[in-house]
Amino acid sequence: MKNLKVVVLMTFLTLFMLGNAQKKKVAVVTFYADKMIDLSALDASADLIAKNTNLSDDPNFNLTEPLNKLHDAFFSEYAENFDFEFIAEEDVWANETYKTFKPTYEEAGSINKDIESTTTVQGYKVIPNYRQNVKDLKGVAEDLGVDAIMFIHLDFGFVKTGVGSFGYVSIQARFSMDLYSKDNKSIFQFHEVAGSSKKAAMVKGIPVMSTDKIQPMCESAVDKLMKDLNKKVARLAKKANKKM
Repeated sequence: MKNLKVVVLMTFLTLFMLGNAQKKKVAVVTFYADKMIDLSALDASADLIAKNTNLSDDPNFNLTEPLNKLHDAFFSEYAENFDFEFIAEEDVWANETYKTFKPTYEEAGSINKDIESTTTVQGYKVIPNYRQNVKDLKGVAEDLGVDAIMFIHLDFGFVKTGVGSFGYVSIQARFSMDLYSKDNKSIFQFHEVAGSSKKAAMVKGIPVMSTDKIQPMCESAVDKLMKDLNKKVARLAKKANKKM
């Protein structure tokens, strides 16, 4: 009986060690938000486009706090659903190959990224999940010793309610989380949206594009998004764990 217990214990330890040895490693290589709000749901006049640009340039329109809240929730809650290991962010930020990496901000069929209109979690580069960037990051992945790289991005768009030039707008927060193997193969592309509970009136079909109106709606949308992500990421992780 004693020998049987020893055999069972040794088998358990062996399986445990094998499980840890086979655990895949993932590096988050970007975590940023775009301050330029998507106007496609509205009749975007030249005046509205100019106001949107001015808003994104306004230092008082600061998305750092909601972005950091999302970031903290990701690593403290959502990441725990995955079986693979996320390497320490500090290891990514301090890596020389990562620090010297130069992303591309233009890709055919995609909206060119204006880096000046973005906010990042401190330490990260703004790296759109363009195929060229995924391919070029192979050297970074190999230097970090990871099996896959993850892109996390947050942006916003208007949602209109009402008819014609009358009505209200709310803000929709759009979360993207894309995982690629270091060999440029897509493992998953996950997108989730959530609308703000706060709304703002339109004047002659144009929303009031002031920081004190838009920022609370962005923050409200992110709060709703974070609640939705708790369940959605758990379901995604079950499928992703099998793929990895």
